Amino acid sequence: MNRMTLTSPLATLTIVIVATGLGACGQSRSSQATVPANENSSGFVPDTKPLPPVNWLDATVPEGTVLKLSLIDSLNSGSTRKGDPFRTLVTDAILINGVVAVPSGSNVMGEVTEVIPAAQGFKGRGGMLLLEFKRINTPTGASTELKAALKGLTRLRSSAVLAGASDPGAVAAGARGREALLEPNTPLVIVLKEPLRIKVKQ
Repeated sequence: MNRMTLTSPLATLTIVIVATGLGACGQSRSSQATVPANENSSGFVPDTKPLPPVNWLDATVPEGTVLKLSLIDSLNSGSTRKGDPFRTLVTDAILINGVVAVPSGSNVMGEVTEVIPAAQGFKGRGGMLLLEFKRINTPTGASTELKAALKGLTRLRSSAVLAGASDPGAVAAGARGREALLEPNTPLVIVLKEPLRIKVKQ
C-alpha cells in the first residue's frame, strides 16, 4: 500500500511532462506551417535600374551615293500589279565619316509604279516593270524616306534588263513575248537622287 502511495505522484508527474512536451511539439509544427513561403527563395533579384538613354545622331548620306541591294520578293510582269510593294536588302553598309549611317541588313522598300505584260510588250520587247524606291528601314529602328534611281541589275537571277536611260527605273524582258522576271536575291544597284538624312543610333 505504501509502495503504491509513493509511485503514484511520480506517474502523475511523468504524464504531465509528456503531455506538455506533446503540446509544445504541436505548437512548434503549427507555427512553422503558418510561416509564408518566400517568393524570392530562388535568390533571383530583378534588375530595377533604369535603362540608359538612347542617343541618336543625324547623318546625311550625299546625293549620288551608290547602295547595293538584294531583292527579297519576286516580281513578274505577268502577275505583279501596279502599286504592289516590294522589299530589298542592303548588302553593303554605308559609312559617313567613319560612322555606319546605313547598316547592312537595312530594308529599302519600293513600289511597282507601272506594269506592262508580255502580251502587250514594251518598245518591241517583252514585259516591263517600273520600280520606285521610297523608304529605308534600318535594324537599329531608324526609318526615313529616300529617293533613288535603279542604275544596275545583275541578270544572273533574272530574265530582265534595264530598259535604258530614257526609262529610268524600268526593267524589261530582253525578248518579245517574254515576261520581265526578277527573282529573289537578284542584285540591284540604286543611286540616291537627293541627300538621305537618317538617324544613327549610338
